Amino acid sequence: MISNFAWGGKTPDITTHAEKTGWIETGRAQEAEQLCHNFEKKFPSKVKCRSYGKTPEKRNLMYMVVGNPASPVVWVQAGIHAGEIDGKDAVFLLLKEILEKKRTSGLLKGLCLVFVPIVNLDGHERFGAYNRPNQIGPKEMGWRTTSQNINLNRDFLKVDSSEMRDLLTLWHKVDPVLSLDLHVTDGAQFQPEVGLIIHPKKSFGDSNLHEAGSRFEDEIISKLKDLKHLALPFYPSFENNVDPKTGFSVHVSTPRFAHGYWYNNNRLGVLVETHSWKDYATRVKNQHDVVMAALEIAQRDALSWKKYAQELDRESLAGKSVPLSYKHNDKFRLIEFPGYKYSVEKSNISGADVIKYDPSLPEIWKVPFYEELRPVLTVVAPAEGYYLQPADAELILPKLVAHGVIYSQIKQSHAREVEVFHAIKAQFSVGSFEGHQNLVVEGEWKKENVEIPAHTIFIPINQPKGRLLLQMFEPLSLDSFLWWGFFNRSFERKEYMEDYVAEDIAVEMLKNPLVKEEFFAKLKDDKEFAKSPEKRFEFFYRKHSSWDVRFNRYPVFRK
Repeated sequence: MISNFAWGGKTPDITTHAEKTGWIETGRAQEAEQLCHNFEKKFPSKVKCRSYGKTPEKRNLMYMVVGNPASPVVWVQAGIHAGEIDGKDAVFLLLKEILEKKRTSGLLKGLCLVFVPIVNLDGHERFGAYNRPNQIGPKEMGWRTTSQNINLNRDFLKVDSSEMRDLLTLWHKVDPVLSLDLHVTDGAQFQPEVGLIIHPKKSFGDSNLHEAGSRFEDEIISKLKDLKHLALPFYPSFENNVDPKTGFSVHVSTPRFAHGYWYNNNRLGVLVETHSWKDYATRVKNQHDVVMAALEIAQRDALSWKKYAQELDRESLAGKSVPLSYKHNDKFRLIEFPGYKYSVEKSNISGADVIKYDPSLPEIWKVPFYEELRPVLTVVAPAEGYYLQPADAELILPKLVAHGVIYSQIKQSHAREVEVFHAIKAQFSVGSFEGHQNLVVEGEWKKENVEIPAHTIFIPINQPKGRLLLQMFEPLSLDSFLWWGFFNRSFERKEYMEDYVAEDIAVEMLKNPLVKEEFFAKLKDDKEFAKSPEKRFEFFYRKHSSWDVRFNRYPVFRK
């Protein structure tokens, strides 16, 4: 029997199920894999279809390479939240138009497009009609999280999932100059169809790449306007979720998110959010046009973006002050935002206020827009780098490999003056977030002489991933490995002194006038201390030679 795809057989079908159903339904995972192969069979000189790994449920994670791999790469990923699947069908449609020359065939000239149609493949196959209650269409769609209930768009830095490990390995291998992550919003009802959140921009940096990001934003919004789309240069989420009058603001995302991760790797990243209350055909059209416009701009600017990215890769961060997180300030300007008439009513169900929108009555909201940013966490980068203890290497090292981090192993133990972080306060989260008990600490780095064991991992700060290293290893970073709970055991008490033992030791220690003066001064000045038997005994325990000097000591040093 001759295969449909053999020489002389039928022409491979590259039309999606979504298009065949008039944008009512979307196809299953098997269709996406077959389309990938069919594109390669139909255009073997222009398209390569490959797998970059397998999911926990053993499905093939597929990607397409379209164009010359030696050209600057534009990366497009869809379905990281598998219920938000517009991007998959939109990019397949765009590629069909380009390759069949129904659209300007030169759209990929001088570029290489790497397309991952479904990042969250197992979640995609948790198919159902009610997986996205705040979204219109398609008829059925996938689920937000993976088969292990991991939200992949919170996993870019911590790399809990095999899907993320394999995705990052591929992303670093192809090294895109521009990356797009295609999503659908949740939230309010309003007229705009799509929001684009671009990192980096000149509002939070002055490098050539930051300037390029702002120019890219201006141009792509203009192009979408010319195509009759209502596009926003920010994520359309109210400052107060239940009050449209509170307006909107800009944010800088941390590297747990795709576009925040790409920015912290010195690359341009774009979060694309179509509006969930637009129908599926409208959302697919928006995603299609966003990618098309991005490719048009990339044709002209990709080589410049590559140059600017490499400038940042070569920049030395050693000893420099580097902002890691931002918030907007209190300044705002009033904008005219295309919304719908709404009312606020008291819910008989919840007892709280609830918004009722009327999409048949468009109106303009005059609301504040907060667009000026200020750093809320700035750190001074180490002069040399970080020391990861051998005991932690088994857990952390595979993550560094996935991130493309350069490191070396110290062969012989030796004493050295380094900076050590001791927490004066450590607060564990009450609940679990993304499978982790998070940890927030207060403290500072201080110089100490310590023993650096053999097999310690040294991670130099002067490398292309320098900014990402600061996010990983600075203990106050909101996306650090410490924040994610990978070092929680170092902030847990493991040994104790019985009260009757502490009593005798305290009596003996109080014979020292300096200890006595300090103790009674603390009793006088600290009410919480004075009324706590545990804290009073601990005062003496901490001064005893049996106290665990590693308690609340961050097990990563820096120099």
